Amino acid sequence: MHEGGAPTELTGPPPQGDAPPGRRITGPLPPPVATGAGTSRRIPWGAAILHSSIPYICIGVACAAALFFGAGKLGWFSLAFVYKTLPSGVQPCETALEFTTYTFVIGLCLAMGLGMVRAHPPHWERRKKRATKARGRFSALWRWPLYGFVTGYVQAIRGTPFLVQLFIVYLSITFTWPTFSYFGWNQFYWCGFIALLINTTGYQTEAIRGGIQAVEAGQIEGAKAVGLSKIQTFIRVTMPQTLRLITLPLTNEWISNFKTATILSYIPIFELFNWASTDIAFLDAKPLEAFVMLTLFYLIINVTLSRVITYVEKVRRIPGLGTPIPEVGVTKRILGTGARSSRGGGLG
Repeated sequence: MHEGGAPTELTGPPPQGDAPPGRRITGPLPPPVATGAGTSRRIPWGAAILHSSIPYICIGVACAAALFFGAGKLGWFSLAFVYKTLPSGVQPCETALEFTTYTFVIGLCLAMGLGMVRAHPPHWERRKKRATKARGRFSALWRWPLYGFVTGYVQAIRGTPFLVQLFIVYLSITFTWPTFSYFGWNQFYWCGFIALLINTTGYQTEAIRGGIQAVEAGQIEGAKAVGLSKIQTFIRVTMPQTLRLITLPLTNEWISNFKTATILSYIPIFELFNWASTDIAFLDAKPLEAFVMLTLFYLIINVTLSRVITYVEKVRRIPGLGTPIPEVGVTKRILGTGARSSRGGGLG
């Protein structure tokens, strides 16, 4: 209503956005704001495949295969011997995969708790009430030593070579229990298992610590505002985002753990590296063929796992969480100039 009592003319489209109640917006509407995936245009599947990483994977596989067969034809190593002997490495490869997977899964469960301790360091707080102050003093009796132990453990694992850790565990167990067998594994297999578990737990703890601290504080405050408890906030808000953020770091840790398992050949464990260096390189006097086959095993397993997890992480990514992987054109990747990065996940 005007001051004189005359009604205001209501024209234009219905109310939208933050328009005041009782009035309609007059004039043309502003253009919609383009955000996120809405800016992407529909792209033919052929162009999407061309701009994705699939052509580069095919080119890399083709180059590796050409190098492999070319070196064999030049007589650098025997292709016939590689074809004949390669299947015998499946059983040692299974042993290495068992060590890697078992220690990784158990280490992940242990690293969940250790990572939470690392992500929430204790702080001295002055309290006014005596009861609260007494409770704070009591919690300091276990929080500070626990945080100090976990921090020292992570720093010790990350600051020393795995070979040193392996021999510390090996000598400690063999001097204490010279001969024992459990679940079909002798003391040498248990030494390697425990050493690899201790190593991968330390690295996974730091990855989980970074993932927990990467969750925005505003989301935690929002969860508290709607009445969620600390446990509910961790289960429903913090942990789902943490697992998505650390998918690639944990994949890198599995690959690193798989490659670290080669050091287990220094103690009597018949795994992939031990098979190649002893049975093939020494007994069959084929050192180059041995390490060519070893390279094939590691490339097939690690590259395949890396590409699959990268694809899954890209497809299941939460919009706005983490840093998106930029899509770069062919000329930009090869020559460094001449192409624009696509926006908003429109390709690939």
